[in-house]
Amino acid sequence: MAIHAVIMAGGRGERLWPFSKPDMPKQLHAFGTGKSLIRSTFERLDGLAEASSVYVVTGADIAGRIREHLPELPAENILIEPVGKNTAPCIAYAALHILRKDPEAVMAVFPADHLVGDPGRFREAISFGVEVLAARPELLITLGMVPDHPETGYGYIAPGEVLDEEAGLRVHRVLAFREKPDEARARDYIGSGYLWNAGMFLWRVDAILEAFRKHLPVMYGQVMDMASEGPITPARVNEFYYTVDPISIDYGIMEKASNVSVIPAEFGWNDIGSWDALGKVLPRDDAGNTCQGSVVTEDARGNVAWSTGKKIVLIGVEDLVVVEGDDAILVVPRRRSQDVGKLARKLK
Repeated sequence: MAIHAVIMAGGRGERLWPFSKPDMPKQLHAFGTGKSLIRSTFERLDGLAEASSVYVVTGADIAGRIREHLPELPAENILIEPVGKNTAPCIAYAALHILRKDPEAVMAVFPADHLVGDPGRFREAISFGVEVLAARPELLITLGMVPDHPETGYGYIAPGEVLDEEAGLRVHRVLAFREKPDEARARDYIGSGYLWNAGMFLWRVDAILEAFRKHLPVMYGQVMDMASEGPITPARVNEFYYTVDPISIDYGIMEKASNVSVIPAEFGWNDIGSWDALGKVLPRDDAGNTCQGSVVTEDARGNVAWSTGKKIVLIGVEDLVVVEGDDAILVVPRRRSQDVGKLARKLK
């Protein structure tokens, strides 16, 4: 079965403010890795999907920059959202395009702004999922990351019975999805074998659209109306987005459907969802500081310091985030870095 991959690139990366901003969100930055996050996401699909079968859903304000980062992508495969309405409308919009090309396609969905340390193991997990769907095309598969610490910034997935297994990879029925917990509950979840919810999905396009019809019937009708009479025009896309209710695919479908499964995976995943998270994946000095740009430390430990030009000097401080942006400077305790997005939205 042919894989059609969808990269969701409409996020604003507000928790990485002030470096990530609406006109230059985090998926367009490299964060010290050499390639932008969206470029790395695209290259991970090599061997899984042809460039002609990769779609990026994004906003009009950064679509031009997306084209610069992904010149191989056909222009018509960049799907413009006039306004962000969360992941369910995004996925429905992309599914409609794929349905018109290949009604039996496997649709793989990935965020544009995550890090993967081992692309080979990532591709193995996706290939295994495609094999599972060949035998069980009704399944809606999500990838669950095997946790290595009690993270409070992620949602969790409770795996149930094993439905299939091959070469060390398994697919489980999903028993439940859990919201972001406090640390004590996160420890309990890990002890019970729960997985991190990474927001990566794999399903047949006809199966996900059937799930929309069943669980989000109003949205299903709205998206199918986009193509009811000929081509999908910008006017119809605008009508869909300005009338559809915003809802995530997790709330709208995955938590309701009975045919949801999960593949536990370990390939060095991190969603770079905060400055604290970034400090855990990038190189650190002997005192545990993660520094980018012109940074000088003296008796400083466990800090994340990000300079885009001016020199940052840290003396005798611990566990801080200090970030220089174009028009603002952020200083926050690392343990409060998840709160940065709230402030960024308030300032906006």
